[in-house]
Amino acid sequence: MSSDYKSYFYSKFFLIYFITLSLFISVDIIESGRITLFSFGDSWKFILYQVGSCLISIGFFSAFLATLLWKIKKVK
Repeated sequence: MSSDYKSYFYSKFFLIYFITLSLFISVDIIESGRITLFSFGDSWKFILYQVGSCLISIGFFSAFLATLLWKIKKVK
């Protein structure tokens, strides 16, 4: 991997990650009026599993988008 790609990826990844995370939370709150990712009746292990898997999924999606943007930039 070139250092240009690494610096581009690290600068774009966190930006895309936080934008995607905030969009996810905003849509969740607008749709139901509260964050429906977890309920206080659930066990803490289940809540941590759901939150963790959600953050990991958003991370993979953000990495995919950052790489896709790099490929588009490289072609131009």
